Parts: sequence; C-alpha cells; structure tokens
Amino acid sequence: MRSRGTTTAPSLAAPAWTPPPPPAPWGSPPLPQGTLSSDGPFRDCYQVRQAGYTTSGMYLLKVDNSEHLIQAWCEHGLDNGGWTVFQRRKDGSFNFFRNWESYKKGFGNIDSEYWLGLDNIYNLAKQVDYRLLVELEDWVGKKVYAEYSSFHLEPESEFYRLRLGTYQGNAGDSLSSHNGKQFTTLDRDKDAFSGNCAHFHKGGWWYNACGQTNLNGVWYSGGVYRSKFQDGIFWADYGGGSYSLKSVRMMIRPID
Repeated sequence: MRSRGTTTAPSLAAPAWTPPPPPAPWGSPPLPQGTLSSDGPFRDCYQVRQAGYTTSGMYLLKVDNSEHLIQAWCEHGLDNGGWTVFQRRKDGSFNFFRNWESYKKGFGNIDSEYWLGLDNIYNLAKQVDYRLLVELEDWVGKKVYAEYSSFHLEPESEFYRLRLGTYQGNAGDSLSSHNGKQFTTLDRDKDAFSGNCAHFHKGGWWYNACGQTNLNGVWYSGGVYRSKFQDGIFWADYGGGSYSLKSVRMMIRPID
C-alpha cells in the first residue's frame, strides 16, 4: 500500500490519477483471489525476485505469449527465493473435492489455501525448464522437503499428465510413483484403478492406483485421523497414509 505522507498546507494541485489495471480476459478477475503485494505483471516469481522484490506475497503474473493474468504467491524466503507457489494447504478453509473445471481454472484464496489451476500451472511450467519443491509440515512444527530436478505438465488433451525429474530431499519420495500419470477428478477418471481414486481420496490428483500421496485431500486437524478411506493430506514416506499433514506447499522455480 502506498503511503500518502503528510503535508503542512493543502496542495493546490490535484494528485495524479492512476488508472486501475485492465480487467482480466473474459470479463472476470483472475482466480484464485487474494491481496496483491505489488505491481506487475511478471513472467514468474523468479522474475519478480530478479526485479528486486524480496518480500513474499501475492504478485501478478503473465506467462509468455498470453494476455491472461495470474495471481500467485511468490515465496522469497526459501532457498534464495523466486518460487511460484501453485498449491497450498494450511487450515482446511477450502474444499478441495472439486470437479475438473474447477481444478483446471483454479480456486481458493492466495492468502490461505488455494490451487492455482492446471491450465495456469501448465502454461507457467512450459516457459522454461523448472524444478519442483514440495514443502511438508507435520503437527509438531517440523518441515521436510522433496525436490524434483524437473517438472512440467502435458496439455489438457493429455489430461495434464505429470512429468517429473529425479528426487532429492528428506521427506522421502512419495511422488515419483505418480510420474507419468494423468490428472483425475470426481468427474474425470484417468487413473489406473478400477474405480475412481478421486472419490476414495476426496481430491483431484495425478492418481496411479491410487497413490503414495494425496496433497489435495481432506484437511484433518491433529495428524492421525480416522476415515473409511485414506482421504487425508498424506505423504506415505512421511507419516504414512493415516497421518494428515498440517501444511503443504508445492512450488516451482527455473532450473539454475
């Protein structure tokens, strides 16, 4: 927010008027919603960091060869900054058991929980070569990480198939078994299971049959949860399928 400052006498000149930003394409604001931290747009959060911004927050992005505006959280306090966060769970404030169209466009609030949208993630990650960082926090405040040397999605015609590089980190590798899998939602079943994994895990994900992680599942308080199905926010190599994590973030940055 700009500071108006103080003056000792009224000014005769009217303050310069700054026009509002143009509306997003199709007459609707970019999804998800939140409070912008600065002007933009930028190509990604790495360009935000290169421009000299060091405060984590919400920034306006616009990918190459597109007029579509994207609002995203930029994380600048982790590993030299420049991370574009495309998924965050922290308090159960949003229901992630949603249909294909919702997962495609994005939903939530950038200041709390959100999913940036498969189409936005696809367009962001095809600009240059990116790597993926997954941050997991348990219910005693410990954070662990899983990093993948490369990350991109295939287009919607391939149901946003996940493509990952090699793993490193201290969380354990629960995502590689989802590598090469298409995205499944409650109304678009593309998993390798005879049923629909989204119905069992109460989310949308690159399910296998069904999988080792479910970061878009149900947010349960306290860690260990009881449910007919393993539908919590779990990472099998860190806590197992019956332990729902307190917070999760998924973020990308160009490969160094």
